[in-house]
Formats: sequence, C-alpha cells, structure tokens
Amino acid sequence: MARSRVLTGWNLFVFGSLFQAVVVVLADGMNFRSFYFTEEPTDIIVQKGQPAILNCSAVGDPAPTIEWKKDQLFLNLVGDTRRTILPNGSLRINNVTHSRNDRPDEGLYECVATVDNLGTIVSRTARLQVATLGRFEEEPRSTSAFLGDTAIFRCSVDAVPPAKIRWQKNREGIETSNDIDRMIVLPSGALEIRDVQMSDETSYRCKATNMEGTRRSEEERLTLVYGGSRTRTPEFVNTPQNTEVIQGQEVILECAANGLPEPSMSWWKDGQPLAPGRDPESHYSFVGNSNLRIRLASESDSGTYVCSATNVLGTFDARAELLVQVPPRFEREPSSLHAYMNTDIKFECEVYGVPFPTIEWIKNGDIITPSEYFQIVDGTNLKILGLVKSDEGLYQCKARNKIGNIQTSAQLIIVNRDVPLPPKSILTSTTSQPPTEMSGIYTSPATGLTPTYPRDLVALIRSTRFVTLSWREPRLTHGNIIAYSVYFRRQGSPRERVVNTTSVMQVTVHDLIPSTRYEFRVKAYNDHGPGESSAVAYIETQPEVQVPGPVLHLRGVAVSTTAIKVYWDPPSHRNGEIINYKIYYAQTARLNSEEDVNHIGMQFTKSGLKPYTDYTFRLVAYNENGPGVSSDEIIIRTYSDKPTEPPANVTIIPQSSRSLEITWDPPPLDACNGEITGYKIRWKQSDRRQSNPITIQGGLRSFIVGELDRDTIYEIKMAAMTVNGTGPPTDWMEGRTLENDLDETQVPPEPTSFKARPMTDTIVVLWTPPPVESNVMVRGYTIGYGIGIPDTITIDIDDPSRRHHTIKNLQPSSPYIITLRAYNNMGSGPQVYQTVNTRAESTPEPTKSLWPPVGVKAIVLSSSAVRVKWSDSTLNNKQRIPDNRIYTVMYKTNYPASAKPRYVNSTALEYTIDELKPGTMYEFTVRLTKGKKTSAWSLSVFNKTHESTPGTAPRTLTIVPVEGKPSVINLNWQPPKSPNGRITGYIIYYTTDNSQRDHDWVIMPYVGDRLTATIDDLTTDTTYYFKIQARNEEGVGPMSEIVEYKTPQDDGFGGGVKNQGTGSFVGGSGREGPTTSAKSDDDGEMSNMVIWIVVGCIVAGCFIIGALIFAIYMCNRRSDSMMAKKRKQGGAYKAPPKGAKKPGAKDVKPPDLWIHHDQMELKQMEKPPMPEPMTQIPRNPDDMKPLDDPSMDTLTKRNSFTGDDDPDLTSGDRTRPPPEGKRKPIMIPVDPQPPPPRETIATATVLPNGSVSPPLRPSYPKTQYNAPSSGSGSTTRNPNIDQPEFRVKTQFNYPMTRSKSLERPGFMTLSSSGYQSDNTTVSSDDGNKTLPPSLATTRPGHPLKSFSVPGPPPHYSSNPAAAQQKHLIKPGLPGQVSPHKKATVTVSGAKTRMQPMPVNTPRAPDVAVRVRGDNPAENADGKSFSTEDLNAEMANLEGLMKDLNAITSTELDC
Repeated sequence: MARSRVLTGWNLFVFGSLFQAVVVVLADGMNFRSFYFTEEPTDIIVQKGQPAILNCSAVGDPAPTIEWKKDQLFLNLVGDTRRTILPNGSLRINNVTHSRNDRPDEGLYECVATVDNLGTIVSRTARLQVATLGRFEEEPRSTSAFLGDTAIFRCSVDAVPPAKIRWQKNREGIETSNDIDRMIVLPSGALEIRDVQMSDETSYRCKATNMEGTRRSEEERLTLVYGGSRTRTPEFVNTPQNTEVIQGQEVILECAANGLPEPSMSWWKDGQPLAPGRDPESHYSFVGNSNLRIRLASESDSGTYVCSATNVLGTFDARAELLVQVPPRFEREPSSLHAYMNTDIKFECEVYGVPFPTIEWIKNGDIITPSEYFQIVDGTNLKILGLVKSDEGLYQCKARNKIGNIQTSAQLIIVNRDVPLPPKSILTSTTSQPPTEMSGIYTSPATGLTPTYPRDLVALIRSTRFVTLSWREPRLTHGNIIAYSVYFRRQGSPRERVVNTTSVMQVTVHDLIPSTRYEFRVKAYNDHGPGESSAVAYIETQPEVQVPGPVLHLRGVAVSTTAIKVYWDPPSHRNGEIINYKIYYAQTARLNSEEDVNHIGMQFTKSGLKPYTDYTFRLVAYNENGPGVSSDEIIIRTYSDKPTEPPANVTIIPQSSRSLEITWDPPPLDACNGEITGYKIRWKQSDRRQSNPITIQGGLRSFIVGELDRDTIYEIKMAAMTVNGTGPPTDWMEGRTLENDLDETQVPPEPTSFKARPMTDTIVVLWTPPPVESNVMVRGYTIGYGIGIPDTITIDIDDPSRRHHTIKNLQPSSPYIITLRAYNNMGSGPQVYQTVNTRAESTPEPTKSLWPPVGVKAIVLSSSAVRVKWSDSTLNNKQRIPDNRIYTVMYKTNYPASAKPRYVNSTALEYTIDELKPGTMYEFTVRLTKGKKTSAWSLSVFNKTHESTPGTAPRTLTIVPVEGKPSVINLNWQPPKSPNGRITGYIIYYTTDNSQRDHDWVIMPYVGDRLTATIDDLTTDTTYYFKIQARNEEGVGPMSEIVEYKTPQDDGFGGGVKNQGTGSFVGGSGREGPTTSAKSDDDGEMSNMVIWIVVGCIVAGCFIIGALIFAIYMCNRRSDSMMAKKRKQGGAYKAPPKGAKKPGAKDVKPPDLWIHHDQMELKQMEKPPMPEPMTQIPRNPDDMKPLDDPSMDTLTKRNSFTGDDDPDLTSGDRTRPPPEGKRKPIMIPVDPQPPPPRETIATATVLPNGSVSPPLRPSYPKTQYNAPSSGSGSTTRNPNIDQPEFRVKTQFNYPMTRSKSLERPGFMTLSSSGYQSDNTTVSSDDGNKTLPPSLATTRPGHPLKSFSVPGPPPHYSSNPAAAQQKHLIKPGLPGQVSPHKKATVTVSGAKTRMQPMPVNTPRAPDVAVRVRGDNPAENADGKSFSTEDLNAEMANLEGLMKDLNAITSTELDC
C-alpha cells in the first residue's frame, strides 16, 4: 500500500512537470518574438569601378538569414565574386559596373531578413546611383545692361550628384575678384551681377564640378549700353520659378528687375506682404539684389510668392509656387495581434507626408494584392476577413513618396478557440467575439448541456452584397441562449468567417460578392459553450447590375488661373472594361451650370475656367453596360489672377487746399479674380508727365492724398491688386485743391436748401450744402426725425458729398418732423426742419409668395419627346400672360444614378422637351418666377416616354462549348446598351452559310430577359455563323456582329471561335489532335468501352427489328384468316381501315381534320376534355321549333370526334357551364346558295328508274366509299315539295374514354340483303328517312364535313334547278367502328342532353336518293369491295391528306 502511494505521488510529480512544460511551450508559442532591422540601407552614389556597400543588419531569435533584392527580384549570389553578403548582412559590390548600354548595378535594393517558423521582413528601399556629369542644360549667353543695372548669366548641367557651379571672369575665379560683394552665385547656378560697372564689361564662363569630374562652358560677354530714355518701366531679368524643397532645407526664390528709376522690390506670400531683411539668421532675408531666402523651410512656408517691382511708371509682378516636401512618417504603427480563426482583424497604419505617401502591405516578404479577404480600408489600413491558420506571420506597412520610404512590421498569431486571448491582444474585428470568448471563460461542451442545432435557417433578404438570415431556436436549449454565431464562406473556399449576434435570431451578413454561392451555418451559445452546428444553407447572392462602381481617390489641383487638373484611380468594381469616363464640372456659385466631357485616361485637365473660382468635379465611369456610380464631388479653386477691371465709383473730393480725398468701391466680384490685397494710386499735376505712386491695403475704401499745391488741378488714377499682380487702372480723373483752406474753427452754417418728400412708409430727404462763401469745412450731415417730436432718431452721413437720403420703415398717415444739419470737428451747425405727413396706407397687395403652377400634365408625344402643360392660378380665366414671367420646368429620371435634374425655361404655359430617352420614366415639375419672386415647385407628375425598337444590338455575344458534347454549345450575351424599353426577348440566328439572307438562317427566339441559350444538334467539325438581335414591344433591334465558330470534331478536338486578327479558331477544346503515337492506358480503356457500347447497340437494334418483322407477319396472317372467314359467310368483306379500333383496344384518337365545303380549308380542332354547351344561331322563326318535334325535318350528322357520352347524366348535368378556360364551340352558318363548282371527287348519276348509278371516278384516283343498302335504307321524295329543308344539330364531341355501348351486339347487324341496323325513322317534308340510331341521337354536328369520311360530292349542273345528289349514308360492319367516324352512344329512354337551337343546312336539289343494292345488275356493275381495292383506296386517301397538309403547312396532332 505504501509503495502504491509512493508511485502515485511520483506520477503526480511527473504529470505536473509535463503539464508545466506544456504550458510553458504554449505560452511561448503565444508570445510575440522580437524581430527587427537594426540598420537599413540608404541611398548612395558611387563612381564607376569603385566599391559600394549597402548596409543592413537585423536582430531575431534565432539569428535571421539575410538576402537581397534588386528591383523586386532576388539576387543570385552563388558563384558571384563581384557581389557578396558580409557577415552582418550588408551587401558589398567590389566594383560598380556602368556603361551606356549595361547598368547592372544601378537600381533599387531591399534587404530581406527571415527567421524560421516566424516570418520574413523587408527593409526600406535604397537607390544606388552611379555618378555622372552630363552636358550643359543651359549655358551662359551674351547679354547687355545699363550702368547700374543687374545682369544675369545662367548655367545648369545634368549631373549626379548635382554639380557645384563656379564662375570665372576673364578665366579667373570671381572669388578672387575685387567685386565679389556685387556678384553672387545663386542655387540655380546663375551668376547675378548687381550695380553693373564699366569693369564688368568682359567675358564670363561657368565650371561644373562633381565627383565624376569637371565641365566648362563657352565664354560669353557682358556689354554695357549707354544713353537711352530718361525713364524705363520695370523689367524682370530673373523671375522666381516653381520650387520644391525638403522640409528643413534652405531655399532661395530668385528675382531681379531693372528700370529707371530703379524699381523698389517687395515680396508677398499668399496676398500678405513680407518684410525680409539682410540678416541671414532671420527666417526671411534678402540675398543679392532682391532674391528671397527662406531658412529652414517648413510646411507653413508652402504657398504662392509674388515678387513685385515698382517705379514711377508702374508695378510689375512675377509669381511662383513653393512646395515644402515632408518625408513619410508614421502617425500610428500597426500592433501585433492574437486572433481566433474565422474572425476578422484590422491592422491600423496611419502615415503622413507631402506629397501624401502611398501604402503597400507586405506579408512575409510578399506584397499583398487586395482581394475579397485582404482589403485596404480607410486608405491605409489592412483588413483580413475570415482568418485561417496560414494567415499567421509578419505583416509590414510600407509608406513611400517621392523623397523617401519607411516601413514597420507587426506579427499575427492565430489562437485556438479553447485558449483565451492574452489581455493585451486587441481583436479589431468587424464583429464581436463568440460569447464564451468575450467572457474570458470557456467550458468544454458537455453532452446534454450545450444547445442543439438552430432550426430552419433561411434567407429573408437576398441582395447583391448582403444577406439577411433568420432561424428558429434550438429544440433543446439547456438553459438560456446568450448568443448565436453565424459562420459563412464562399462555396469551395477554405476561409470561413463568423458574425456574432445576441439572442436575436436574425442577422445581416455584409461584404458579399454578387452572383456568388455561399454556405451559412449557425451555432447557439449558452452558459456552457457553443452547441451543435445547424445544417448548411446554400444561398446565392443576387447578380449585380454590371456597371462600374465609383472611381477611387478623386483629387485635383489648380495648374493655372484658368485650368484645373484632376486625377483618379479606376473603380474597384469595374464589371468589365472601362470604356471612358465622364467628367462633370460646374461653378459652385451658379446653379444648373453643370457641364460634362468624356475622357479616356486617369487624369484630365480642364481649361477655359474663370480665375479664383470654385468648381465642383465628379466622375462617372462607363463600361459596355452604361454609366456607373458617380463619385463624390470635390471642390477645387483655380489660381487667382490679376483683376480684369478697375475699381468702381471712384470719386475725388477736395479736402483742403493741400489735400484731395479719393473714395471708391472694389471691382465687380467676377472681375476681382482673387482676393484684393491692395490698391495702387498714382497722382500727378495735369501739366506734368511724372506721377507719384503709392500702395495701400486692400481693405480701405478711401484715401487722402496730401502735400498738394493750393488751387491746383491734379489727375488721379488707381488700380486694384491681387497676389498675382495689378489690374487695369482707371482713366485719369481730375480733382482740384481748394484755393483757401476751409475754416474748421467754427461749426458749418445750415444747408442752403432742404426738401422732404413723403411716401407711405418712407421719406426722401434732399438738400444742398452750406454756401461756399462761408469757407467752413463740412465733414458730414446729421438727419433727425420723429412723430411730432424731432430728433427721436438721428442718422449720421459721413460723406459730405451726399445730397440725398431715404428714411425707411415709417408709419403711414403719421406727422414726422425732419431735421437736417451739417457738422465738422467743431460740432453740428444750425438745423433746418420740415414737417410732413406720410401718405395713407393703400390696400396692400398680397405679400404672400407666388402660387406654384397647378394642373401640370406630361403628355408623351413620342419615344423622345414630352409636352408639359400647366395652368397659372395667378392669371385670369383666359390664362393670358400680361407680363414677363418665366416658368421653369425641371425634369429628371432616376436612371442612371448619376443623373441630375435638368431645367428649361418657358414664357408660355407649355413646353415640349425633346431628346429624352425612350422607354424611361421621367418626373416633371414647374415653378413660376416673377421679378424677384419665385414660387415653390408644383406637384410632380410622372410619365414614361414611348418605347422604341432597341437602338443597339446585344453585346458581347460569346460561345462556350460544352465539355464532352461537341455538337452542343452555350451562347451568352449582354443586353443592348440602348434597350429603349423593356426587352421582351432575343432572336438568335445561325447558319453554315453567312451569304444567305436573314430569313434563310435558322431562327431560335427566346422569350424574356434571359442572357444565355443552349443550341444542340450541331454538326461536328463545321463552321457556324451566329448573330443575335433583341426585341421589345415595339419591334426588333439591329443585328449584332457575326461570330464565327467551328464545332469540334467527333473526338472533341479542334474547333473554337475564330480570331479575326489571325484567322485561326481559338477557345475550343484546347487539346491537340490525335497522333500516331501509342495512347495511354486510360485512352485504351476508353476505346474498349466505346466498342462494347457500339456492339451492344447493334445487337439490341437487330433484336428490335426482328420483333417488328414477327409482329407484322402475325398481323398479316390474322388479316388473311379474317378475310377468308368473312368470304365463307357469303358477305362482302371490308378490311379494317388503318387505325380502326378493336374491342378492348386502347382508345387512340385519330386526327380530326375538317374541310370547309366552300374553300377546302384544312383546320385542326382542339379537343376539350368534356362536351360543352353549344351556341346556336337561329336563321328564321321556324328554326325555333324544339328538336324533339317529330314533324321537324331534321338530319343529324355526327362529328368524327365524339364525346364520352355518359348515359346516366341528367339534363342538369348536361347543361352546366363549361369548365373555365376552355374554348366554347361556335356554330358556323352555311350560306343557303349552292357553293361554286369544283372538281368532283366522285359523282352519282340518276337512272331512269329513279335509282342512282355508281359514282363516276375522276381522272385522278380519289377515295370512294360505296356500300349496298337494303330497301329500308332508301329514301323517297315527296313530289309536292320542291326543296326539302333539313335542320342539322351540330356539336363537337370529344371522347375521353371509349363507351361500351359502341360494342353492343345489336348496334349494327349484317343481313342477307345488306347491312341492317337499329335504325330510327325521322320525319321530313319529302318522306321518312331511316337513320342509324347513332345518328338519330348524335349531338349537333358542324356544317363542315369531316374529311375522314369524304362522301361523294353532289353533281353540279349548269341549271340552278337541277337536282343534286345527297350524300350517301353508309352503315358500318357489325361490331366495328368506322376508322373515320366514331358513333355516338344512344341509350333507350335516356333524356336529350340539351335543347340546341336548329341551324339550317344548305338546301339540296330535289332528287331521289337511293342506296345501291336493290338491283343485282347494279351490283354487278359496281366496284369491287375486295381488301386489295380498299387498301388502294386508303392509300389514295393518305396521299390526299399529305397533300393537304403540305398546302396548309399545319402540323396535325395525331
């Protein structure tokens, strides 16, 4: 026992140690490992043939391995003696190779470090350049200058690194010259010589030097110019250039100008004046003559700089842009993360730089291409959807702009679900963690404790990019359900994502792909953990309209005062090839000013714009399916420019004998072209040429020019300024100083005149100034007013030149006391006053806003025009427009999404809008503008333009072969670009001869909006031509281009769509044809299988053919035996016609063909399942007799189609309405006149004894039916009646099942004298007619005769009164049913089905109809009734049926 305890304790110790080791290993596997670069390569410049070293070192555990990339390709250094990797990881190039045609060492280098089982990181990119010293880009040129001017010589050279420029004067360095203080070499390489002296007139040259060598320019001379005019306008000899500088560096903006007198130089930044000095330590300072130096440039120094040169003849400006570039820097670096599988994470990486850096994400050394699961969000962040184990590794964010690049890395570790996340791990998922993970507690699921699977997972909403799911609670929850997890993935993808929700049994899953099949399943969570997973639901997202999405990163910049350049990236969802982009732009200050222009490319410059004006830009991408989604608008302002107009309302007022005051207003807003930064004023005496300039701030509206001469005329003009320069000046305006200074030691006297003109609520005050003789200064006027009391309210007018003022907002019909007095610095002078009464208030006009138009109607005129009409409730009943009011019609459509409303103006009460899209719904609304008042928009009306035929053909007709079926193809296409209405179908044409006309092609119509079709039964190894056209309700559109396709061979090789460029067929099976070489084992097995299948088919075919021959033989023997049996009975035997029914045989219906007696028109009748009531048409009052009247002369003819008559039906059952949706039979009246003569099929001749001779055969074989009859079957004629009238009941009856009554023994019997039957005698005007019982009770027949039993036609005579033979009535054989007529069952005592109304049949001539058989001689002369003859007649009948079928082109349903 003690030993067991010891062992047990030892086991616990061992297991505890193992558990501790496992925990340590697991914990170590979840810890982030340190791995980073301690040194990264930098840009270097080396000389050709010299060694170069690119430094790199990294730290990791274990020690990382280092590799190098050049221009994104790994360097293979095996056996390379010129390039080696040093022990610390640096790359050494022993001697740099460089020539004009071979530059193997120049390029971009990256250091790649890898740690096993951890990942790979890539260093920043370093550029290696070889030093060069190229040709001079700009050499000095000879120049000339006046004494005291500034001279400039230019020099620049293409060199790496940039060359240092030195200048020589007379081939000696200017550094040794005594005039070094007047000469300076600028950063551009130019030599500036200030205050040119006579000693400067000599030769100059520049020398460029860098590590590659030295290059000297040609010598050029400076020539002095003497004499000239007394004054010269400022002229720039050096102007500032657009410059880019890296943050922290020094920059010099060059500027120099000459003039006489010497111009003063000033600098402005963004409209604000700068005050540079000569102190080199200050931020802004002068260098040389007037060059501006900016020390330690920062971002705030970026902007527009203006160099201004001014002398007495004018001011001239030169402008340049300065951009301070900032290298990339990280504002937020990505953090290493732990995450569970199937979750979504996001690495955040925020960067800044000027220009803004581009971001590149790298995983384990490979650049990440954005996809469905790896997405770049918010411009810089990386989002990974549906994590899988392979996503573990190192992720780097690399930012670069034109002046540098940086990188940082983070690690991702995928953790099993049964392991809690470390506290510092932040799961940046779009969804929450599963419930047990959120709580930090996980309990392994125990059977019976966790929930069962959720039930009935279905999709409530299925859209293009999201799906809303719903489900029911598990059957067994085992507690409270705290949450659900929905797992989903693209079908076939290993990446499964999860969306978590609370106990609500519904969730919407976003970020899906259109037309994609997804798998969804749900798990429920309770306090014990996740339960069972539901069954997988397969859901396919809806197809998306195949138009492009919005363009990305739309941005723009002003490139000049009248041009803006916009850039963009292609849409992320292109849905095909982008054809072009439509750029919409408009002024923000102007409504309805949007214009558009089409463009191909990723950037566009719009010129012809207004200076200093805000413009909006937006883009819409177009593909073959039309316009896509519009981008967001951006606002860009053009650069400012000089004003195009002078200041307005300039006034000169003498202030004293030594000063003049100038007042003005700014130029018109659209002529300012920027912010007015100042005004330049020039004045001079009228008799002098030289003027005096002065510049004042832009915010002033008046200025006093002092120190003038007494009583002198001065001319003054002024101009407005912006940062871009000075605008045009005003004309010279004159002003005269006072002869004597005005006295301001006393107040001014009262005005000389004063008038007040009252209105209803205003008073206009007019006055004249105090007398001039007083010589007292007037600074302004004060107006006071009040009701009955003066000066209740006072108004000061500071302008002494004003002579009127309007007092507003007064009360009508009120006495006001108005006072006026002048004032100066000493105070106000005496006042004058006047009492006036405002006018009485008249009936005010309605102040309410205008009523909008009413009764707006949109009348569609065509497929592209709509007339809009309306009424104006503010007009009289006649709607006459008495003024200049304007109606604005706004119309728009919701397609495409980028469409904006359009506006048209009308001065009438209607307007016709054309150029609309066919088949498109438009919205119309109208508003009224009268003067400055505008009404609200009227109620909108909608109408749709008429459709028109499709304007374009279906697009991208493609042919896809079906694998394994060389004779079957699938055709796919896209809808027309201009459907002009709803597409109702497509028509596919194909042929093997494209020279045929369209109607000779094989035509396959397809109804609906389907975009695919399958065509089979094609001939293999044959070239086909395909084209397609669309149709709508208005017709068909144009044909598409012909696509030529060759079907593969029987073995599946070859074929494909013809390439129009090469003429070869491509896109077929993609396999090579059979060769003579031995095939593989699989091919041999396949060939054996095919052989066995062929042999089996042959054997089965032989067996079937033998069985058919045996069946035919047995049928012939039976027919011969029946023939012999009938002959032994002594009667004429009639062979059963083809298709005759036998007792007990299945009821197979023969075709029912009806031939119109007059026009021989073949018709195919429908077969409703049940007999239906008849619509009867009475001809005269006598026809209204009941059918059961025995005195009525009624001949009942029966249809070859008979109904399944049930003898047990009651009268009520027979008269019930027909089933819904079935066609009613229609009575077709027959005209009473005899039909026109036609070629007879068979005729009968009346013999002298009154009998009928055998029918005569026509010249061609036709079917003839003659049968002997007994005397009871004959009919006699009443001589007292000329024309017997028959009333025929017609009804189409269609059998459903065969009636047993047709087979009853007594239906038809054969006697020694002929055929006998259970006949029914019907009374008529010419005697009694004996009819078979089936005819006596047959439902009414159609006046068309059944073609299946063509009786002998009547013999037409030229005499209208001549007798015509009636149709013969033939009874059938006993126990048989005619193959061409089906008898209707008659049950003794049964009630009549219905009481149909009688319909007259055509009258026949009076002739006695006798049935053959009474005279043996006639029988001897009659036709034979042998089987062979009857078969021949049946063959003739079948031939006639085929001829009629060909004539009518009607396919008969047997």
